[in-house]
Amino acid sequence: MNQTIARFAAERIPVEFVHHYLNGTLETHRTQFTPHVWKRAETALHASETYRQFVTWEDELFPKRLLEIPNPPYCLFYEGDLEVLQERTTAMVGSRELNRISQLLVNHYHSLIEETVSVSGGALGIDGLVHDCALSKKRPTVAVLGAGLNNLYPKANQQMLLRIPEQGILLSEYAPNTPIQKFQFLERNRLVSGLGDTLVVIQARRKSGTMNTVGHALEQGKTVFAVPGSPLDPLAEGPNRLIEEGAIPLTNSDQFIRDLKIVR
Repeated sequence: MNQTIARFAAERIPVEFVHHYLNGTLETHRTQFTPHVWKRAETALHASETYRQFVTWEDELFPKRLLEIPNPPYCLFYEGDLEVLQERTTAMVGSRELNRISQLLVNHYHSLIEETVSVSGGALGIDGLVHDCALSKKRPTVAVLGAGLNNLYPKANQQMLLRIPEQGILLSEYAPNTPIQKFQFLERNRLVSGLGDTLVVIQARRKSGTMNTVGHALEQGKTVFAVPGSPLDPLAEGPNRLIEEGAIPLTNSDQFIRDLKIVR
């Protein structure tokens, strides 16, 4: 059954279809799905490809946080240690564009990376700095990719991404050979926010992929923290606006960590 679910994922079959398939109610909902979906489902059901490292709804180690979000994934392909997904997590996101203080900001919030499992998107910019900081401190980190695991992107981060499974995990809802397509990076943003117990926005322009991730976090009921910055800094526009709209300003991670230890 799990191989069938993985093949459905490879064909990008909608989650509702998989629900009905598992419940045995497909025929009564046949008209709910287009002929194109049915054709892809037939392809999946007759496929012979066998996948190795993946986890589905049916598995105990599937991250429970993702079962609670809108449009949840039903299969995740991975490389690394699934157990790290059971620990306390912090999604840390930001701009692909960096400036002279970007590295300093990530270093300033090192305790979040040291005390929790960091989650980010493996992209250029803040994502890469977060993952790199975790690796340098020998802490687990989670990179949620926007393509298959055999198509690591961006190339500039490939060597770093290859190191993550040694002490963390690479995750993708796309089958390993899935090529890179722009829309997939927006799709994966809901998984970055979904895997975090909280979301921290470090730097971002007002209109950016980072703000798309924030939208998913709010829809998922996550607490959003934002790092305030100078009104003259374009990369502080996003966090400053979020704070105006009710996000919690994060100037120092000490209180964050103290609260975390109390919860524990």
